[in-house]
Amino acid sequence: MAITFLSKTAKKRSLLLDALRILAWEEYKATNKEALKNLEYGGYAVFDKEWQAEDIHDKGYEDLLAFAKNLEFSEAELLGIRSSYYAKKTTKSNRTSNGNSNVGNANANINNTFSEPDYDSEPF
Repeated sequence: MAITFLSKTAKKRSLLLDALRILAWEEYKATNKEALKNLEYGGYAVFDKEWQAEDIHDKGYEDLLAFAKNLEFSEAELLGIRSSYYAKKTTKSNRTSNGNSNVGNANANINNTFSEPDYDSEPF
C-alpha cells in the first residue's frame, strides 16, 4: 500500500464523479426497476459493472464540468445532490441501527447548496 495525496482539483474531480455516479444509479434504478427487484442490494452490482465500463472515468476535472454542463447541472448542484444522498443514507442507517424512526431530525434542514470547504492556506 502507498500513501497518496490528492490535489484540490483531483479531490473535486472525485466528488463530481461520485455525484454523477449517484445520478446515474438513481436513474438506472428507476429505469430498470422490475429487472433489479429481487437482486441483492437492489441490483447495485449490475449497475456498478456497467458504471465501471463507462468512459467517464477517463475524464479530467474540466471535462467532467463540461459533461455536467451538458446535462444542465452546475458543480454546486451536483455536490448538493451528493450531500443530500449521503445525508439520507446516514439518516436511514441511524433509523435502522437505533430502531427509532424519529432519529435524523438534525438532517431535516439540509439544503442542496454547496459551499467550498475551508482549506488551510499554510504551506506544508
